Amino acid sequence: MSSNSLFQVDLNGILKVLSDSLYSSYQVFIRELLQNSVDAINARKHLGDAFTPAVTVNFMQSGDVRTIFVEDNGVGLTWTEVDEFLSRIGSSSKSGRQDRESFIGQFGIGLLSCFMISDEVIVISKSAKKQEAVKWIGNIDGTYQKMQLEEEIPVGTSVYLRVKDSIKLDENLLESLLGRYGTYLNVPIRFFVNDQEKNNFQRDFPWRVSADEVISAGRSAFKEEFHQYIPLKDRSGKTTGVAYIIPRPTHTVANNSHAIYIKNMFITDHCTTILPEWAFFVKAIINSENISPTASREEIYKNQVLEDVREELGDCIKQFLIQLSETDPTFLHHIIGIHGTALKSLALNDAVFFRFISKWFSFPTSEGILTLEEIKQQTKTILYVPDLDEFKQLLPVARGNGQLIVNTGYIYDTEIFNRLNELDKTAIYQAIDVEFFGNILKDLPLEEVDRYRERLKQLQYHLDYFNCELEMKEFSPDSLPMIFYMSQKSLIERDVKTIQQESDDLWSGITDAVFSFEQAYHSKLFLNRNNPTIQKLLNQPTSSSDELFMETMYINSMLLGHYPLNKKEMDIMNNNMEQLLNKIL
Repeated sequence: MSSNSLFQVDLNGILKVLSDSLYSSYQVFIRELLQNSVDAINARKHLGDAFTPAVTVNFMQSGDVRTIFVEDNGVGLTWTEVDEFLSRIGSSSKSGRQDRESFIGQFGIGLLSCFMISDEVIVISKSAKKQEAVKWIGNIDGTYQKMQLEEEIPVGTSVYLRVKDSIKLDENLLESLLGRYGTYLNVPIRFFVNDQEKNNFQRDFPWRVSADEVISAGRSAFKEEFHQYIPLKDRSGKTTGVAYIIPRPTHTVANNSHAIYIKNMFITDHCTTILPEWAFFVKAIINSENISPTASREEIYKNQVLEDVREELGDCIKQFLIQLSETDPTFLHHIIGIHGTALKSLALNDAVFFRFISKWFSFPTSEGILTLEEIKQQTKTILYVPDLDEFKQLLPVARGNGQLIVNTGYIYDTEIFNRLNELDKTAIYQAIDVEFFGNILKDLPLEEVDRYRERLKQLQYHLDYFNCELEMKEFSPDSLPMIFYMSQKSLIERDVKTIQQESDDLWSGITDAVFSFEQAYHSKLFLNRNNPTIQKLLNQPTSSSDELFMETMYINSMLLGHYPLNKKEMDIMNNNMEQLLNKIL
């Protein structure tokens, strides 16, 4: 045995779902009403009626009683349509229309949002297709009444809401909401307070007006002192807008929010998905007819259409920068100076853009900040140092020996030079470290090598404990006594050995199985033959102070090179300081 029954709907429960889960705030009710009014006006236009579109919003207050009237002269509702579209939750007056693409709304729950601010919703409507006028009264308990009106009223729809005492809504907030949702709807929206007109909202998007309007709108929307913007348009022409260049440095992980309108209706000013991730140096205002809103119409729907729009808007930003190199290179330099990191990120993900933009990038070098073109004017063999600490260590040596080196220790710079090595055949790009630089420093004459061979062996003895190899070179400046080098692999070896020494047999065995090291020395110490202190050390006979001196010099060279000290080295440093104090005292 079976039977069919209708669902029993708890309207209060549905409203709680709307307010707690679907909508972020009761304030969206005015958006839903404006949306319905504009859609009704568009529907009447499709009928071919000659009329002047209008929407009025009247805020009436008498004592503590607040009432909102929203009226439009759109297509209106017939007696049958009132039953179909107002009395059935989830039904939409637009769902069956062939021209629905011209409508903003896609979900038949807009009017239901009014119950978030009012226990009673009154709708009076006259259809452009019928003569009779209809009055519908919906109540928070789920009941409703419908009646036919005898009096003559104009074509259109009026909605009456008495605001609940618990809702914080005054004329100023309502006016602000009308400005947010209604400014660009292409329909005049007149705002009244107690029947006195207070404001009229109808403007075109700023990029359709003038450059001054664009800048003014951006500054107002984002509270930033913008000076330049990038026009945006996808290939279909259905998504347009502007991207404002942020006039201050931005972080690579910045997730800028953009203001989004769909079919002229404000959706959100917290959208982070409309532009590519690399475009974190701009903020945008965008209106689209082809992307879709989510059910709440407070975010945009993520689908292939959005992916295509995002890529095409990103292309607009790239093309603007390319054009800027021809029309205003000074300003392009200014943008790169502020947003170089963002543009390097973009270049590494776009080969065509990389070929164009790379020559405009600037890098710190031993000769100051230079562009790639300026570097290539000085040398065709470009030496770059990927590690910032090693660059600092090599800087005085490079300057003293007239050798240009480039610091690529900052984010993306090493990747930029690695890519240049693949693509640019007009120069040689060589990544170097302290060891490489040590190899190209001047070797001692053979007689000097023979002269100091035994002395160097004596000094080397005191560095074997640290697995450090001693080498003698000649380099400038003379004031620099030494350069220390330890490879990244050696640093890992040190860490692993420290773990092995401080761990149990099981963990020590695991690290032995994972890591294997064959080299006898894991670091190098280059002594400068031209330094007076080193000369004195080499020319004096073996002394009991050799160990103290070499250990101190080794640790000082590590600190100068910004290398971390392990426990063994820290203990030796403290012990040597204690010995020096004992000798002094």
